[in-house]
Amino acid sequence: MGLPEERGRNSSGSGGREEAGAGGQTQSWSPPPEVSRSAHVPSLQRYRELHRRSVEEPREFWGEIAKEFYWKIPCSGPFLQYNFDVTKGKIFIEWMKGATTNICYNVLDRNVHEKKLGDKVAFYW
Repeated sequence: MGLPEERGRNSSGSGGREEAGAGGQTQSWSPPPEVSRSAHVPSLQRYRELHRRSVEEPREFWGEIAKEFYWKIPCSGPFLQYNFDVTKGKIFIEWMKGATTNICYNVLDRNVHEKKLGDKVAFYW
């Protein structure tokens, strides 16, 4: 694990776990640089960029993510429809309505067989 840093001092935006330290200050721990370099989301700054985009442009953001998956039946209608306003009718969220995939295939089989990652650790805890 990296060294603790006071929040706001770390201009790179990287940082992992945050917790209140002595005196109520928030501290964060950055992973070692070699871990950050190979990470899917290498910094806290990048995480915040992705989160902002997922909220501000959900159709585009999640549409790009969905392109990375195998789809037995692709989405044929609108990618995302929703209503959060009770005055406009029933509250609902519909993502990729009608689409069908196999999540087990997407997260396991593709990575082992197609991407040849079977000898690599998938997740460190």
